[in-house]
Amino acid sequence: MLTPVLVVFAPGAAQAQGSTSEELSADERACLRKQEAALISGEIVVCGDRSENDRYRLGPLGEVRKRYAEETMDRGLGLAPDFKPPPCRPGLLTLCPELGAAGERPVTVDFDALPDAPEGSDADRIAKGETPQ
Repeated sequence: MLTPVLVVFAPGAAQAQGSTSEELSADERACLRKQEAALISGEIVVCGDRSENDRYRLGPLGEVRKRYAEETMDRGLGLAPDFKPPPCRPGLLTLCPELGAAGERPVTVDFDALPDAPEGSDADRIAKGETPQ
């Protein structure tokens, strides 16, 4: 003869098995009482934290792939080497000259000084929004 089994879903104490009573919330304590009572009656009591349901729920394939890609984006990748010299720290045997960075002079172009494009040329046609020939 089969005995009927009642399944009770209660929020809370999924992680409460190894916790002390001071650390448990009211929902977790209620779930533990139901689990203890279930040992006598033969019921199955399932407790879980409903706050993380969306984290473990599967969604549309595109969203699942996007979420997985975002979560695993930088795992296991090496970083590009840093070729800068180490910082200079003045000391007894170290000389740190303060030299400015040598760079190229910026190029300045005065577009107002350029002559206008000849009438009918490709440059003139492009300036008017037409296609060049």
